[in-house]
Amino acid sequence: MIFIKKIEKIFQIMIKSLKVINFLLVIISILVFSIQNSNANEENLERCVKFSKIGLHAPAIPHCTKILNLEYDEQKTSLALYYLANSHFSLGNTMSAFNNIDRLIKMNEDYSIEAFYLAGIINLKLSDYDKAANYLKKAIDGGLDGSDTQRLYARGLFKSGQTNLSNLILTGLMYKDFNDKISMTQLAENLIVLKNYKKARDIINNIIENDPDYSYSYYLNYQISRHNNDNQNALSDINKALMRDRNNTVYIVEKIKLLTLEEKFDLAKYNLSQIKKIDPKNKKVSILMENILDIQASNLQYKARNYIKLQDYLSSISHYNKAIKYDPSNSLLYFERGQVYSILKKYPESEQDLLIAISMNKELEENEINFLLGKVFYEQGKINLSIDHMDQELKIHPNNKRVLMWQIRSLSEEGLYSEAEKYAYKLIESSPKPP
Repeated sequence: MIFIKKIEKIFQIMIKSLKVINFLLVIISILVFSIQNSNANEENLERCVKFSKIGLHAPAIPHCTKILNLEYDEQKTSLALYYLANSHFSLGNTMSAFNNIDRLIKMNEDYSIEAFYLAGIINLKLSDYDKAANYLKKAIDGGLDGSDTQRLYARGLFKSGQTNLSNLILTGLMYKDFNDKISMTQLAENLIVLKNYKKARDIINNIIENDPDYSYSYYLNYQISRHNNDNQNALSDINKALMRDRNNTVYIVEKIKLLTLEEKFDLAKYNLSQIKKIDPKNKKVSILMENILDIQASNLQYKARNYIKLQDYLSSISHYNKAIKYDPSNSLLYFERGQVYSILKKYPESEQDLLIAISMNKELEENEINFLLGKVFYEQGKINLSIDHMDQELKIHPNNKRVLMWQIRSLSEEGLYSEAEKYAYKLIESSPKPP
């Protein structure tokens, strides 16, 4: 009995020892996990900062995000927010960048002048120019006052309407360094917007004197010439820009617009082909080509109308044919050519054009197209079709006397005298005075 009690006591001691050991193991596991987790967090923060700094922005983002998902101290959270904003902005995710930098500044306004600079350029991108100028001013006041920051600040001021202060800053940068063509360029751009072309020209000439191969200065001169409707000098200016930067598609596009305006369509198309060679995926090519063809068609339409006034209907048809080739979706071209065919008594051709026109544009019904079709069908002996289209015309213009007269004649010729009589009464009702 005594032996059994001793055994039980030993077991109790062993059980207590096991509990203590288990407890210690749990404590040790927690400590190990905590150390490992702390090390992992430090590693995430280190990678967040390092990757963002060296331009590996896509890999930086998940590491920065992991830091923000933890209850971390303010300093490390601020660091993660700054570099997360930096990486998002660098990848073009402007709203994500804004949300993170805004959170950082609200949490820790004195974090760093770099945060104000980043907030400034993010807000410039979002076109919130007042806020951008405010942040960039704080960055400059904090010591980040290089020419680049001041130019960005001047841009924010100009866009927010503080044009005089913007120009004053840029003028100061220009006088500080007469070789600072970037500041001079920005100042010239501002002056062009303000329509101070003379002063802008003076600055541009200074840029050209310092750097005659700087193509953008000639492009600025091109803009001034265009504003002054001086297309001859504008063409000369854009050609000078292209001589110095032949593959600049922005310059080529402007030259195409100018050539189109001057009705030099073949040259415009040639330059369009150059864009295709330089940038086959350029989305503006098809838009520009469509614009060239539209203007060509419009010019031909104008000439065709003039030939109608001169009663030279064959020349008019010839010009309508070319216009339709350039702009086959223009319903007015078919509508007008159909009328000329009717004058020439080419009724099948007139019928075809008028039907195409009305199928493309129902609004032409307001321009008596059904009446014209009714006449064309009548001349071809298609009396029933003529009557149908005249009725369509009367639904839109119920008191049109010419249509009522045509209906009376057509129905009478078909022997439908009671129907003709109805239209006769409508004609008398709408116009009771003529004998």
